[in-house]
Amino acid sequence: MADLPTFDDFYAAVNGRAAFPWQSRLAARLADGGSWPEEVGVPTGLGKTACLDIAVWWLASQAPLPPAERTAPTRIWWLVNRRLLVDTTYDHATRISDLLRDPSAVPEGEAPRETQAIKALGGVAAALRSLSADPAAPPLEVVRLRGGAATGRPTDPSQPAVILSTLPMYGSRLLFRGYGSSRSMRPIDAALAGTDSLVLVDEAHLAQHLMRLFGPLAECEAPAEAVLPALRARPTVVSLTATGGAVSDRFDLDETDRANPEVHRRLTAKKNVRCEVHGPASDKELAGHLGDAGARLLLDCDAPSSMVVFANTPKVARQVRARLGAALRKESIDAEILLLTGQMREREAVAIRKRVLDPGSGAAAGRADAPRERHLVVIATQTLEVGADVDFELLVTEACGVRALTQRLGRLNRLGKWDRAQATYVHAPPRPIRGEETGWPVYGTEPETVLRQLEEASDPSGVVDLQPGRVAAILGEPGDEPGDAPEIMPALLWQWSKTSFPPPGEAPVEPYFSGLTGPHYRVSVCWRAYVPGDGDRLWPRVRDAETIDLPIGEARTALGDGAVARLTSDRVRVEHVAPDALRPGDTVILPIDGGMLDDFGWAPDATSPVCDVTLSSEGLPLDAAALKRLVGEDLGGLVRAVVEPPDEDEVSPDERVAELVERLRAAQADGMSETEWAELLDRLEPDAVLPVDEIPRIPIRESALEPLADELDELSLSDTAVLLHEHGRGVGGRAGAVAAAIGVPAQLADVVAQSARFHDVGKADERFQRWLAPGATDTAPVAKSHRPRAWWGRDRVAAGWPQGGRHEALSGRLVEEWLEQATDGWAGVDRDLLIHLVVTHHGWGRPLLPPADDQAGGKVTFELDGTEVSADADLSATDWQQPRRFRALTDRYGTWGVALLEAIVRQADQSVSAGGWAPDQEVL
Repeated sequence: MADLPTFDDFYAAVNGRAAFPWQSRLAARLADGGSWPEEVGVPTGLGKTACLDIAVWWLASQAPLPPAERTAPTRIWWLVNRRLLVDTTYDHATRISDLLRDPSAVPEGEAPRETQAIKALGGVAAALRSLSADPAAPPLEVVRLRGGAATGRPTDPSQPAVILSTLPMYGSRLLFRGYGSSRSMRPIDAALAGTDSLVLVDEAHLAQHLMRLFGPLAECEAPAEAVLPALRARPTVVSLTATGGAVSDRFDLDETDRANPEVHRRLTAKKNVRCEVHGPASDKELAGHLGDAGARLLLDCDAPSSMVVFANTPKVARQVRARLGAALRKESIDAEILLLTGQMREREAVAIRKRVLDPGSGAAAGRADAPRERHLVVIATQTLEVGADVDFELLVTEACGVRALTQRLGRLNRLGKWDRAQATYVHAPPRPIRGEETGWPVYGTEPETVLRQLEEASDPSGVVDLQPGRVAAILGEPGDEPGDAPEIMPALLWQWSKTSFPPPGEAPVEPYFSGLTGPHYRVSVCWRAYVPGDGDRLWPRVRDAETIDLPIGEARTALGDGAVARLTSDRVRVEHVAPDALRPGDTVILPIDGGMLDDFGWAPDATSPVCDVTLSSEGLPLDAAALKRLVGEDLGGLVRAVVEPPDEDEVSPDERVAELVERLRAAQADGMSETEWAELLDRLEPDAVLPVDEIPRIPIRESALEPLADELDELSLSDTAVLLHEHGRGVGGRAGAVAAAIGVPAQLADVVAQSARFHDVGKADERFQRWLAPGATDTAPVAKSHRPRAWWGRDRVAAGWPQGGRHEALSGRLVEEWLEQATDGWAGVDRDLLIHLVVTHHGWGRPLLPPADDQAGGKVTFELDGTEVSADADLSATDWQQPRRFRALTDRYGTWGVALLEAIVRQADQSVSAGGWAPDQEVL
């Protein structure tokens, strides 16, 4: 592609400044046919986030190559174990995506872009678009996976994408137990994590067990037949860390970098640190030491300054905020004191991040050096120590390890422009427990070594300058030891890949990417006005922006003895269990009147009502208990009049809804401001949507949220009734195009496309057709129903389709019968693969499809490629050949290879079903 820009031109167009020498050198290494290094080890503050820009440009540079020759992975994962960085790096990825989507657009506050920059962005955009099977797709998708309820994923395996993820989100997906993934979607998420992916692990010292996992995983499988080109069949993993270990291929600064004026200024930025040593302290005493140290630094300031205080736990961080606030009020010092931990919902975190990263008055790197009106103080946990592009003038930190201290100092005088930059290192060992020394949580005894190194390097006044260019020499090698992780074995991998029926008591995946001593056993928590009963469906579906992640032990303790609502494995229904029964990866739904959240996140002692953030994006549940939680009034009579109006009611439904809304307008919702509540009521649709199988609700106008795919056949609903054979043709065309675009061998791609064409033929069953189109006669079978969603459950019962019946079971039988009659070479493994991809297109069949209580039986008949075939329609029968097919295909194509082939078919179906690309689709 002649219009593809150089990396330097692309970087300048995105960032408005020239790349550092090391960034250009790494891009040139890749462009010359080289591979990513094992580790990118440049010091903190020198732009490791540019590895994202490099990866995007490298992928675009390989667009002219045939798919089978391309080595640049389609998906770029950015992993970090701190939620704030996932959000800030997301902002940068989104900027790249937006500029590629419209190169001439001018972001707010920026000058119009020069012609050369527009051309550079346009060239990369065109190259990326050419890689996708969908010509209408954006150049670059950006997906953010933050909490345990994350639901996002790239549109299909051919779509260039950047995925920002925490380590547990990626690790659980890789091992077929994705946090936030429904049982149905876990194979897709595993395929997108485990194939065709560049995995950039930021500050990989926090992910040592994950980094070590990839090799043993590959050894669990015999060499498999190629589904993708070899260099993209498994993830390419790169460590990004300023505190790395001994590796064979480490990419670092050279003399050209050190001669660069800006690099030199940052490497020599002064960071004067003074140690403050105390005896063993309780959490409360430690918080007092940290707060008092911060107050002393601010008392010495001649002008309002910015300061960060690092605590090792959220509990101590909250106590520091209280102690420091009291100390500053006593001295009449004006300061804005913020608390930032990883235990925050998006609603609360946005406000805090906006202040911290505000280029005018916050602590963002590059902040205009204008006088402040008041001090800015951020009390933070480790969530701020990694990668956040902030630049404080003052710093206080609790004792920690070498790596953590190096990273925390990276937030002090980051750009080398604060001459008054100084820090206090507070060393106070934890109190012994029952007379025994315990060491620091997370850091063990390493802080003792850090203190000794600091004291030995201090000048006579007790100060040591830990500028980036000499910090490693002063602190020495990190002394942390991540501990052991269990050995991964083929039997475990096989067990996890059987996602349809995860066995009770199966081995948890967390120790394999987090270690035995500190596995990330976590649950997600969200707050709702409407909390369903056992077996009922939750509306709306949980999304990651409304959740926080908590250590499972902490959650169990805070939730006490009463039953709590958690999502079942389908991520749709709710069951009530004791807190002790919670499992890693569970999502808990708490009532908004139960407290436990404040403006700074998780607060078990808080009692104030919590805002239900889904209301402003989805609408109002018509449930008396939910509305009473929300406004404190019993509106049951009005709700019943709207949901179940009398047969001879003379009042129109619209008038009933209007009456209810006016009553709500006169009230005030707990957890929401008056403005938020009024805006929500103004956006409600006048016509209530009343689903039979979910909670009735009044939706809002123009919701920006897309429906979530699951295994419940809800994508069989459409604005129009779509012919069955045309839907199959559209899905087959898209699946074949995706397979070809990513380099699946031609014969294999043909099987994928054929299975996609046939995936829904089981819907030709007369009962399923009555469900989709009640009362229709003499019409061709349809794949999609245009019936209102509110009638979906009722129509199923009237049609005689059994509860839990799987149409893909009938599709598999029809395809098997067609194969018996086919004479065009469908044999052996192709037969197994064709049937398997049809049977698994809703996520079942790994290894079995669930039978249903079916009394009707009969036959299902449909024409496949000009051949009319019939099969038994009894859904109570089990296909015991499916486990054999699944095992044989896994042995042949590999665990993730099979999942990738499934993902191609399933995501093609989901995209076409949701109104995506489907050439020449015929509709009724």
